[in-house]
Amino acid sequence: MLKITLHESKNFAAWHRDYLSGKIDMDPPYQRRAEIWSRWKRAHLIDSLLNDFDVPKFYIGNFYEMPVAQLNPAHKPYSIIDGKQRFGAIFDFFSDNVRLNKSCVCDEFPDAAIGGLSYSELKENFSLIAEKVESFIPTVMNVLTDNERKIEQLFLRLNMGEAATGAEQRNAMQGPVPLLVRELAAHPFFTSKIRFSIGRMQEHNLITKLLLLEFTGQFTDTKKTDLDNFAKSAAKWDTENQGQIDGNVNPYTNARDNVFETLELLTKEFSDKDKVLSSAGNIPIYYWFAKNHSRWITEIRDFILYLTEEVKEAVQLQRVNPSAANAQILSYYTMGRTTNDQSSLDGRYRIFERLFREWQKPHPLRRR
Repeated sequence: MLKITLHESKNFAAWHRDYLSGKIDMDPPYQRRAEIWSRWKRAHLIDSLLNDFDVPKFYIGNFYEMPVAQLNPAHKPYSIIDGKQRFGAIFDFFSDNVRLNKSCVCDEFPDAAIGGLSYSELKENFSLIAEKVESFIPTVMNVLTDNERKIEQLFLRLNMGEAATGAEQRNAMQGPVPLLVRELAAHPFFTSKIRFSIGRMQEHNLITKLLLLEFTGQFTDTKKTDLDNFAKSAAKWDTENQGQIDGNVNPYTNARDNVFETLELLTKEFSDKDKVLSSAGNIPIYYWFAKNHSRWITEIRDFILYLTEEVKEAVQLQRVNPSAANAQILSYYTMGRTTNDQSSLDGRYRIFERLFREWQKPHPLRRR
């Protein structure tokens, strides 16, 4: 069952009071990350409100009207299905965390110098203009359902025109993979050690790749289609094996446990926001090495630093004297341009492993 109704008329000031009192779940499992919108874009939304432009509809799970405990893990009256970025921008403005863009002008009061003002400053100096935001009544739709899949499908349908990333789309899929990915995303390796951007759930994408590698037990293609098919196959398996979702019979939770064990090893060896973890494309290589050679784990970071410098030197040398550049290291670099191909993963891993063994030997090239 799915029913969508118009919410009662309520202005943004009232919605902000609900937010401050903890009535709105801004981060249900199917949501995107709040970091997508830039400061300029959030301020531009306020500009639109001040100049009487409309904003798209908001969709919320309304658990006042239809309390469904299993769909409301945060135990709050409302959850945001679509409109998180817009609600967040409004709430940040009311909290003085977003200032108007310096170019902002209110057409109704063209002489008012409001550019760059915070909400508090706007309210103090131009209360009538501030009231335009406070009193704006957005169109908010209640989503009433007892079926989680209906919410997930609605989220996807509403966002089809907004170029959701593969990770964002998979996060709203059925089955165990999105749940396992979200669980692993809370591991310190992803919350503290990695350095690449996670604004569009890039770490979720990487985690899905690691789960797929563990599930297959070998390197395989990890393109979007492959990751999507993995998640869909897991959902199908889960449906067909109800009652057998725990213990050794579940290959997906087993993959999760294996990923967790290797992450535990890796986390100890890297600094917070470590520069050697700036590229998500290289981490499956480091991960697979740690999984297969745990006895050498304490040396992995030193070797990665060494290899990084060797790659830089080989690339620079190739430009002036191609025959003198290390062909093996150049191959590692070249294959790294297609990080999601099985052949690239296999080839880079073999080179990584071979160079590590050579690096371990006491010879003049080893940089310690």
